[in-house]
Amino acid sequence: MRAHAVARTQCACQTFVLDQYGDHVLCCKEHTGAIAGHDRIMNVSAQLARKSVLRVRVNRKVATTVADNNKQGDVQAMEFDMPGCDDLVWNVFLVCDRIGSSMQHSLNGKLQLGDYFNARARSKIRRYRRGYVVKNIAFTPAILSVAGKIHPEFLHLL
Repeated sequence: MRAHAVARTQCACQTFVLDQYGDHVLCCKEHTGAIAGHDRIMNVSAQLARKSVLRVRVNRKVATTVADNNKQGDVQAMEFDMPGCDDLVWNVFLVCDRIGSSMQHSLNGKLQLGDYFNARARSKIRRYRRGYVVKNIAFTPAILSVAGKIHPEFLHLL
């Protein structure tokens, strides 16, 4: 990986230059690492919910939002004890901590990870929450960094 960093190799997504850590490859949708990482988090969080004696649906069995946008989360906890909602759905998203070499997300060459976490959470909430609440289903974004940081909404759920 260090050879790629020295040579300034462009990622296949055409947005990032690969660095010596290689974290971007773990969350870029142009690589299989993102799919494997996403699925691992999805399955582990579903197992945690099952161990908490919740009935769980995963992946394609999860309820969709109302018909106008028809989005689907990754994990659905059935009969989740939350006022005003019958179930809880979360959607997994991985982000990379070290994206200082990003051509898209940097601000003066630096990135505030908390800001990026919150931006991704707002994006997920905008796409999912309103469509699920009509069905009495709560939604939370499950956003994690490849270095192990967890977005506060998902951390609260855990």
